[in-house]
Amino acid sequence: MQKAKIRWAIEGDENSKYFHAIINKKRANLSVKGIMVDGDWIVEPDLVKQEFRRHFTDRFQDPGSRRGSLNFPFPNRLNNDQILELESPISNEDIRTAVWGCGVDKSPGPDGFTFEFFRKYWTVVGPDFCIAVKWFFDHGDFAIGCNSSFVALIPKVLDPKVVSDYRPISLIGSLYKVVTKILASRLSLVISDLISDVQTAFLPNRQILDGPFIINEILARCKLKKQQAMIFKVDFAKAYDSVRWDYLDDVLISFGFGPKWRSWIRGSLSSGKASILVNGSPTTEFHLYRGLKQGDPLAPFLFLLIMESLHLSFSRAVEAGIFKGYKIDPSTTLSHLFYADDAVFIGEWSHSNLKGIMNILRCFSLLSGMSINIQKSHLLGVGIPDNCVAEAAKSIGCLIMKAPFKYLGILVGDNMSSKKAWDETINKMKKRLSRWKLNTLSVGGRLTLLKSVLGSTPIYNMSIFKVPKSVLNYMESLRRNFFNGFQEGDRKIAWVKWSKVLASKKFGGLGVSSFFALNRALLFKWVWRYLSHDNSLWSRIISALHGLNGHVLSAAFNSTWSSIITEVNSLKVKGVDLISHCKIRVGKGTGTSFWKDLWIGDNLLKLSFPRLFALEENKDISVADKMNTSISSSFRRHVRGGVESQQLDQLSLLLDTVILSNMDDRWFWDLNGDGVFQVKDVRSMLDEAFLPKMEVPTRWIKSIPIKVNVFAWKLYLDRLPTRSNLSRRNVSLPSLACPLCDHVLEDSSHLFFGCSVAKDIQKLICRWWNLNVHPYESYED
Repeated sequence: MQKAKIRWAIEGDENSKYFHAIINKKRANLSVKGIMVDGDWIVEPDLVKQEFRRHFTDRFQDPGSRRGSLNFPFPNRLNNDQILELESPISNEDIRTAVWGCGVDKSPGPDGFTFEFFRKYWTVVGPDFCIAVKWFFDHGDFAIGCNSSFVALIPKVLDPKVVSDYRPISLIGSLYKVVTKILASRLSLVISDLISDVQTAFLPNRQILDGPFIINEILARCKLKKQQAMIFKVDFAKAYDSVRWDYLDDVLISFGFGPKWRSWIRGSLSSGKASILVNGSPTTEFHLYRGLKQGDPLAPFLFLLIMESLHLSFSRAVEAGIFKGYKIDPSTTLSHLFYADDAVFIGEWSHSNLKGIMNILRCFSLLSGMSINIQKSHLLGVGIPDNCVAEAAKSIGCLIMKAPFKYLGILVGDNMSSKKAWDETINKMKKRLSRWKLNTLSVGGRLTLLKSVLGSTPIYNMSIFKVPKSVLNYMESLRRNFFNGFQEGDRKIAWVKWSKVLASKKFGGLGVSSFFALNRALLFKWVWRYLSHDNSLWSRIISALHGLNGHVLSAAFNSTWSSIITEVNSLKVKGVDLISHCKIRVGKGTGTSFWKDLWIGDNLLKLSFPRLFALEENKDISVADKMNTSISSSFRRHVRGGVESQQLDQLSLLLDTVILSNMDDRWFWDLNGDGVFQVKDVRSMLDEAFLPKMEVPTRWIKSIPIKVNVFAWKLYLDRLPTRSNLSRRNVSLPSLACPLCDHVLEDSSHLFFGCSVAKDIQKLICRWWNLNVHPYESYED
């Protein structure tokens, strides 16, 4: 209890208790007050619960007999070692790891126990808990009773009126959560080998923004070359809830999963029961016969396998000429992109192409149970007359889409250099900076909000687009006014320059960091990904679109990629060369250019030894080829005396330290010890280069409230509204004397260290805390 009070005393400045009260109030407002059934408004609790139960019972009902099966081989299959690893016996340590891998307050069962309970009393309940989990894995298909869950209702609209206005989220119990956590952990080790790179969801080293980036580049290229293309956004109706379990089993067989693993998956699905929570009161349970649970750790991976089957089917259709994708170069064609159930198909504009898409999707729907909501799907014709697009959309019953449009939350196809394109981001910031927060929070609370919430609000859009300076300045003005406590229309003194607040604490600031540095650091991550050859679909598409080869950074046309390259070059002109920190660690040396890559020293060898580079016949010779022979063997003539001979001796001395190995060449980031690129390293580097720096770092004590730290920082800078400082800013005052002692100029030094009243207060405080009194004069010596 005492520790809790101390923690509240320290953190109370951030008004965390107040924030939780607001959130709980919002949750209370999400209660179901009534429901519309056949035109009648029903409010009686039992009837409302019956309607919800009937609706979801119908949604998860038995899909009936099968209408077909998969009949083609999958190219990627599990090997025997992977199958054995997946099906290896479950140990007590596996179960304990899964328990400790779940949040302490997650997955309460019918008894209300969360994982915090199991962790705290593991020595008592752990053995029985392990027996219960192992019972499931021992019985597989016949495991029953461990998969009962509550379904919470989340409104999809502001004013829900019918049952379909609510989204179901499964609240699974602790026992089943551990079972699926173990299955998901094992599946995550092998699934990357099975899933193609057109899918960018839920897997390591796959980026959600790859899809919007690629589509932006294709739209820019079509506009430049006046090409015609088709983009079709498909909407799957209740995708997770519609998956047929027998189709999922077919997919697992096609990928080579073993019988025991498939029995575990079938057991985890077929044992499913659920009850709907309506205003906290559960309905009677009902069986589930289809679908994957949103909230289940295993569900995202299983859904990826389902979508991979669609990718393979569509790829076969492309190979057979049923659908023609967008041809980028002779060896690169793009036909579709998936992010979970967000599917986009890209190809040539033709009625046969559109017909091919619909036929493939209908076949997939019959097999998997995932129906296409054609009324919510969108068709975009790039470079196509509006009447032709309208006619094509009408023929299949879908909606028309025009650029710019949103894909995965990103505005695609817009001119992001205009201020108008950033209105949504700015409006989100304004909503976070509401007046009640300004009036309620102390300066410490406002600083916390700036760092934790507002610093992350615009990150998603900043991660792909260069923000115009006018927009950055306006966003910074919003933060500045909020931190200083200014409301719209206020004319007050900002005692500290905003650039000093943004500066790092080690340079005398408060470490808020600038939006400029954040944006440019996030953009440079794309350059790092391209240079480091992450082998993603995005990097291959960029190379094909812009004709890039090796480590050369250039752009063939104006696009998102070109704006990033332009900004990187602009920063280099200003003295911040980010690419110089991207270096190669040579292994075999086969993938590294001897002269043109930064692989040894602090400069390119072609720049350090220009006379020798001029003699080189093969300017692109690799490190491996150069090191396996004498240095001068590939020169067009013998090295002469003077500068050439001197440079040859220096180069030979430098290469004496190089030893090639059997490892592949790889890129590393030299701004940290790990060699792994971090956005924060670039952000700190840019802030250090462009923000003011003070010799004395900011003194920050974590054990005292933030507002006290901020006040002490302002006191050190002499940026408090004393009469002396007000006079310097031409504020008219009747007197500059200290109002407490009325005979000395009121400045910070006098107010806190010289005034007799301040000294008396110090004595009182020292007496309360039984401390020795130290005269203020000692601080002035």
